[in-house]
Amino acid sequence: MADSETASAGEREAMGVGPGDLETTFHQNDDRSESAADKCPSSPLSPKPTASTKNDTPLDTGGTPTTQTMPLKAARSCSCCWPRVGAFYRQGIMSIVTCLAALAIGMIHAYPAVALARWEEADIKFSTVQTTWFASTPMVVSVVMSVVAGLIVERLGVRLCLAIGTPAICITWVMIALSTDFRMLLIARVFQGFVASVYMVVITVYPVEVSQVRWRGIMMGVAEAMVMLGAFVTYLGGLILLPSPLAFSFVAILVPQLMLFFFLRESPLWLARRDREDDIVDSLMCLRGRGVDINPELEHIKSTVYTERIHKPTAAEQLLLLRKPLYLKPLTLCILILLFKELTGQYAALTYTVKMFRMAGSSLDPYWCAVVMGAARFLPCFLSWMLIERLPRRLLLSTCMTVAGVSLAVLGIFLWVWSGSSNGLGPHMGWVPIVCLSIFTLAYGIGVGPISWTMVAELLPSQVRNVGAGIINSCFSLFLFLVGLTFPFSVEAVGMGGVFIAYALCSLCGVIFVLTCLPETRGRSFTEIQTNFDSSKEPSNVI
Repeated sequence: MADSETASAGEREAMGVGPGDLETTFHQNDDRSESAADKCPSSPLSPKPTASTKNDTPLDTGGTPTTQTMPLKAARSCSCCWPRVGAFYRQGIMSIVTCLAALAIGMIHAYPAVALARWEEADIKFSTVQTTWFASTPMVVSVVMSVVAGLIVERLGVRLCLAIGTPAICITWVMIALSTDFRMLLIARVFQGFVASVYMVVITVYPVEVSQVRWRGIMMGVAEAMVMLGAFVTYLGGLILLPSPLAFSFVAILVPQLMLFFFLRESPLWLARRDREDDIVDSLMCLRGRGVDINPELEHIKSTVYTERIHKPTAAEQLLLLRKPLYLKPLTLCILILLFKELTGQYAALTYTVKMFRMAGSSLDPYWCAVVMGAARFLPCFLSWMLIERLPRRLLLSTCMTVAGVSLAVLGIFLWVWSGSSNGLGPHMGWVPIVCLSIFTLAYGIGVGPISWTMVAELLPSQVRNVGAGIINSCFSLFLFLVGLTFPFSVEAVGMGGVFIAYALCSLCGVIFVLTCLPETRGRSFTEIQTNFDSSKEPSNVI
């Protein structure tokens, strides 16, 4: 049943930043739930008798006429739901509207890059400690919030989380725009970290749950593209706006989203877990179209949710399972993948973009350089969608990580040599930093970022996915915080060139790790992947 939606409650605690990571979760659950449905045909969630529509018209299901019965409420609500729009565009519109939340996440991460530089120009001085805390506070909050954000989304639903989060995040931008005290800035950043943690769960789970299998990869790529678009908009606004007007402009961008969130349909899987049968039909009809027989998918969703309620391990049981190498090894590999991903220094490049070009001594306008970097982050998202299912995971990840490491090494050596020169960086050499960082950003956007999250989702066993996702999210947020926190101090200690050389060495260590420790996951089932970690069997694809 290729078009079935099969996410579990634990899987809604999705992992933060890369949106391509949950696609494979559902492939495994498809196999699990189909077999469970055969064993549990008489579950309490099985379809109840419903009133038929006034005129039971045949629906198109691939050329075979079928008669579909649905609650009157669902039939009426779907009659005005884009009657001539195809299923792909329906699901795409819903995914894009939801992923507008990712726009806010990109703004949160990129704002310090322009704000700190503008404040320094205006002679508003912050200490190095204050600067690092302003940039990294959302990540500190996410270390704790990642564990509970999934529970919040599961309890409230996507639409309510977005409806509450948007006004909250707008208030934080107003606080930043009007603030004259660093403590107020820090409080606003704490609340932004709280909302961003919840948003990360929303944008990684919802597109997967509402999309059909053949379009799932495209829908998941929307979230990452929106995060990068948010960063690009921030850099672009920083060209002409000071920090306070820029913060107010974010409010003007975010407030209209509330109207769009009103028209969202909740995920059919979430509605099934809340036992809202009429609303499940309403949501499926809106997402699939009136000419599609939704009954097979509806039955599959209900049997899946019923099976998961019976067989899903509790959090305590999952912690006990993590003592076994079969589950501990893949979890450890997932954490190490994200560690090497962040040791490339991408978060420092995102958060300190303008200051980075100034410290590098480039003769080019640092704000325009930031815009170029933003474009280099946003555009590769589209190329990544085309490559991710066409090339082996390890090949694409190791190649892009090598390119990223080499570009950082060239930049680091260049800055190291230049820092020892008494003549300074000549005007004709000002292009070197932006070229090297642009190549690094392109390599990261095409392979390092999306492939890392994809492999994390494929390696993590479903039996420990609930607890494992919380642990991985917390570790990832901790890595971001440490990179953002240590960057300014490292520059003071060893110089900009030394920092980039260190990031380059970490990237090359990551290449060795990918080639020697990770199994190939492309085109393999979850069972085949998990056999690599079974000590009783011979590993088949781990080099």
